[in-house]
Amino acid sequence: MFSYLSKKIAIPNNAKLKSASWSKEHGYVACGGEDGLLKVLKLEVQNDTKHKGLAAQTNLVMNQTLDGHSDDVQVIIWNEKFRKITSSDQNGLIIVWMLHKGAWYEEMINNRNKSSVKDMKWDCDGQRICIVYEDGAAIVGSVDGNRIWGKELKHGSLTSVEWSPDGNILLFGLLTGEICVFDSYGNFLNKMPTYCLNNIHGAVRIISLDWYKGGNNYGIRMLPSLAVCYDVGRCQLMTNHEDPDPVLLNTGIQITCSCWNEDGSMLAVAGTQMSTDRNINVVQFYNPFGHHLSTLLLPGKCLTACTWEGNGSLRLALAVDSFLYFANLRPHYKWAYSSTANTIIYNYSHPHTFEHSITFWNLKTNKTKIISVHHLIDICASEDYVCLVCKPNDTGQGVILTMYTAIGVAIESKYVQFEPTQSMMTSNQIILINKSFIYSWQYFTPKQILDLGFKFTSSTLRQRDGIERLYHIDTISLKTVSSDLVDNDISSSIFQTKVDWNLLNQPASSDPISTLTISHSTRRLLIARESGLIQLYRLPDLYYEMKFSVGDNCPYRIYVNCNATCLGVIDESGIFRLHLIPDNSTSLSSSVKFQNIDNFMRKDVWDVKFEEDNPDIFAIMEKTRMYIFDGLQSEPAIHTSTYLYEFKNLEVQGILLDELVKTVNIQPNEEFLLKTPIKKVRDFKQILEKDGLEKASEFINNNPHTKLRHLFIEACLEKQNLEMAELQFVHLQEYSGIQFIKRLRNIQSKLIRKAEILVYFNKYDEAETLLLNNDRSDLAVELRKRLGDWFRVAQLTKDTGVLMKDLEQAEIWNGIGDYYYNQMLWDKAAGYYQQGNDLLKFAECLYQLEDYKGIERIIEELPDCHDTLYDFGLRFANLGMIKQAMYAFIKCNRRKEAIDVCLRLNEWCVAYELAKSIDSQDADHHHHQEQQKRIDNLLKQSVNCFIEQGKIIEAVELYKHAGRFLDAAELLYKEVQKIKQFCNRKPLYMKKMYVLIGLLMEQYYEQNKTQANVKPRNPACGEGVLMASSTLAGLLLTEQDHNSLHYNNTDSCTAITNNNNNNNNNNNNNNNNNNNKQMNIIKQNNDIINNESEILQKHNTNEINRLIDQPWRGAEAYHYIMLTQKQLYHGLYKYAFRTVQLLKDYEDILNPFIIYSLIALCAIYARNYVVCSKAFIKLENFTDISSIEQKEIKELTIDLFSRHQPINEQDTMESSEIDSMLESETKIPVCVVTGQPITDYQFWMCPTCKHCAYENEITKLHNCPLCHFPVQ
Repeated sequence: MFSYLSKKIAIPNNAKLKSASWSKEHGYVACGGEDGLLKVLKLEVQNDTKHKGLAAQTNLVMNQTLDGHSDDVQVIIWNEKFRKITSSDQNGLIIVWMLHKGAWYEEMINNRNKSSVKDMKWDCDGQRICIVYEDGAAIVGSVDGNRIWGKELKHGSLTSVEWSPDGNILLFGLLTGEICVFDSYGNFLNKMPTYCLNNIHGAVRIISLDWYKGGNNYGIRMLPSLAVCYDVGRCQLMTNHEDPDPVLLNTGIQITCSCWNEDGSMLAVAGTQMSTDRNINVVQFYNPFGHHLSTLLLPGKCLTACTWEGNGSLRLALAVDSFLYFANLRPHYKWAYSSTANTIIYNYSHPHTFEHSITFWNLKTNKTKIISVHHLIDICASEDYVCLVCKPNDTGQGVILTMYTAIGVAIESKYVQFEPTQSMMTSNQIILINKSFIYSWQYFTPKQILDLGFKFTSSTLRQRDGIERLYHIDTISLKTVSSDLVDNDISSSIFQTKVDWNLLNQPASSDPISTLTISHSTRRLLIARESGLIQLYRLPDLYYEMKFSVGDNCPYRIYVNCNATCLGVIDESGIFRLHLIPDNSTSLSSSVKFQNIDNFMRKDVWDVKFEEDNPDIFAIMEKTRMYIFDGLQSEPAIHTSTYLYEFKNLEVQGILLDELVKTVNIQPNEEFLLKTPIKKVRDFKQILEKDGLEKASEFINNNPHTKLRHLFIEACLEKQNLEMAELQFVHLQEYSGIQFIKRLRNIQSKLIRKAEILVYFNKYDEAETLLLNNDRSDLAVELRKRLGDWFRVAQLTKDTGVLMKDLEQAEIWNGIGDYYYNQMLWDKAAGYYQQGNDLLKFAECLYQLEDYKGIERIIEELPDCHDTLYDFGLRFANLGMIKQAMYAFIKCNRRKEAIDVCLRLNEWCVAYELAKSIDSQDADHHHHQEQQKRIDNLLKQSVNCFIEQGKIIEAVELYKHAGRFLDAAELLYKEVQKIKQFCNRKPLYMKKMYVLIGLLMEQYYEQNKTQANVKPRNPACGEGVLMASSTLAGLLLTEQDHNSLHYNNTDSCTAITNNNNNNNNNNNNNNNNNNNKQMNIIKQNNDIINNESEILQKHNTNEINRLIDQPWRGAEAYHYIMLTQKQLYHGLYKYAFRTVQLLKDYEDILNPFIIYSLIALCAIYARNYVVCSKAFIKLENFTDISSIEQKEIKELTIDLFSRHQPINEQDTMESSEIDSMLESETKIPVCVVTGQPITDYQFWMCPTCKHCAYENEITKLHNCPLCHFPVQ
């Protein structure tokens, strides 16, 4: 940051100033002095001024002297909310002033008449004021003049007071230097520690208590905002009054005043620097972390007050003796310029947030992109790339370098383990410095990685993130390090990608680094040190070349000209000097212009920019003026305060960053830019206007430059002097310009020729206006078409009524659609593509909008075999929308791709149906068989894979999706048999498995009936035969029918392996004809699939036949055994006795020992000892139980029947009849709810499992107890 004095206002009668205060919201400056002096001033910018920012001319619009005080006015404060001034003099007189009709008048007067007022402060809301007196009295009053409370403090004399930002805390400064903390009601809380006074002996006095109240606008959490300053030069910056770790400052001056700026980002500490010769008034500027930013020297003897302006915080008012000085600040903004992309990147902080918003502003297109980052340190840019240097968090060490393109897209990042003080960037390298270290990251852009990809082997692939170097400025011998590297040899330097971060532990340099600069044209790095030593290195390997000195002053910024022959240096006091770089001075283009370079010096300089083409021309910013030098000769000053970003083609370009960073929600425009040609260009333009082309030609011959020749060509073409224009094109060696002149000569119409000239110089609007004014709207439309300005084309056709063909109109709508498409505004682009009938791009927009229904409508509108149908099918397949993908593939006659999509998405049943839908002609029938075999083999392979992995349920599910219900049921049946044999599962789990088998078999029945009903008629068969075969196919299921549909899962893998080699070549040839990249996985599987014949399974034929005939037996068995136990537990012994007898038919499914044990138990509870006796006889005859169990059964039998005879003790007519029905061989319906025989003529039957139940019982349930089908 740089500061300088810009204005001085003298106080009449040489009255010494004692106080000053600047209203931050309203712009008034109040200053008080000796003998009751109190003046209110106001500076305003002229309305008709052409300049902006600090360079704008200001007028003194108010200079009012307020009468009321008779002694020295020591304290002045503003109430911003109510626009009031409160002043106090040495005798304790307090006056409140108010603004009325443009003038200030007394509103209230208060005089305690006991002691003088030492300080006054309003709270942040302007509702309360606290006044402290020298005798220790403190009074808090309201804005309307009422006293809230008063207190005589016993701690000692008071010197200062301050409110907390929330108005709940009051800080009182004592004469002894202590600070007491009170609440807003006057209750003492504690004393605030003063760490900055450690090791200070003797009397000290508090000069300032300033607590920033504007909110945390600086973008960092817990920012220090409470500043405590003492007269001995010590300060402490705290986050609050209880901060245990404040920032401590030793300013080295005798402090007289201090204050925060408007946003709390800067603290001004003013005072006197003691020296042996004379005392010097100094203002030191610090950031909230205590880092010194700048020093401002002031004339005069006694500096008594300082106060900040509110608008932008770029001006500071200082009361010195009988003068009021105004100082301007030039902050070091975080910004950069990308030259190739013509983009400015700048930063601003949102109020009350903790983020930095980075704006990428393209000056050519006037488009912006904003990104947010945290803890921004610096910004640097070069050509097409930008680097943001950010801290990872509040307290984290190091920084993260993030590379962006000029449009704000992040492409690379790197973590660096130290925090830099400055950064710069070249086309392939980023340089960071701090006080002792130099860090270099030689990055690779995406284009370089593609170009050099062949040089990256497997061992060096990880080095694509670039080459890093870290050097200590004192200890490194760069010649030794760089001697191993060969210029332009990527392979030799690429291995040095890692740095030793332990170097950071080395001691700090005794001669720290102050700044750096880079010469892009000569690829040189110049490092400046605080002693004035300049060290020069070659890039990118940082090869040390030489060093030289530029004086004793510490360089603040350094700049180098285009050929690295001259160095410009700005020191800390703002003095700018030029220095010739040794060993290169003889190569100056015009060394005569720098003969007296040692005597060249400019003061108050804060920015410099050398011309990129001419090493002798440069521009400097001196206060609010810009000077352009040709050698050492200065041109007339230009009044501006812009930051310079480019000096090229004899034109200086700058940007008003002060104004730009304030426009948070406003789109930047050209008003923030300044383009200033040098005097030579301005003189040449004047010659063109007044003296004509001949004099201008002579001027160019004496002062040849590309810029001047282009201006001359433009003037010649405006006057249609083609000969002189062609001559200048020849001098410039621009072949395209010569061809343009040749084309102009072939144009007979002067109107069209003039329009072409305007277009050549990018004056499109003028060319269009010219054509329209001469009734050539057709040419105007054609012009806009050539420019691709389709919006203007559409407007012109509408306004002028130019007749357009349908194809031309479609071209316009599609052009507008392309614009929105490139902007990723899919909804707008889709509308224009629809009007332009570009269905492919219209569908692409709908795809991005996820409007798949709209794409389906497009597919329906397209004719069969349209080229875009295949693309639509692929898109739907990637989304898993199988129906839409199939429809698109079938419509474009790509049935194989449709089948592959079904297989890839596990829609096997659909794949089978699709394969069967192929026409049954000879050739097609063979293809149908091939497709069927391919699907079958793929299904087998997938099922076997699941079986090998033990995923039986997944294999069953796969069979079910493929419509192979019988195979699924058989596979599940085998799994149930294994579970029964090796595992002891709960009956509920077994019932679920058998229910699933039953449901699969029901689906198998329905499938066969459906296929029999829809089977196509064969003309060779009679109608009667067809009807008979259909009936048999639907009703009869023989063993042969089952075997023809069943596959041997056990031997399928072996068969595939054996036949794989025989069919591999055929499959490869078929696959080569298909270019569908989306089906790669399916095609690889097809390469190993054979056309093996069906292998029929004959294992356990009787069980499978029984499964087909009675698929629900297993579910019935476990249902009845669970129902029996439930009835037993609920005490329904008769029901349990009848239910358990049903289990006799399921001895092949359930364990017979358990069946008859349960029958015996139920018979005992039902007191039917006849059945119980029969059950015990069965149990005694079991041979597969142990001898112990047999002995226990016999003992139980003797014990039971010794007390009960084998008769039915609960025998009734009804029970006997029901029991006889159960014991008969005739099958009668059984209620699945109660397990009892159904004797009613009307009962409920489940539509799925075909089991029955009493109507009064089933109405109590929601689902079938067996298959769980919902009860209707």
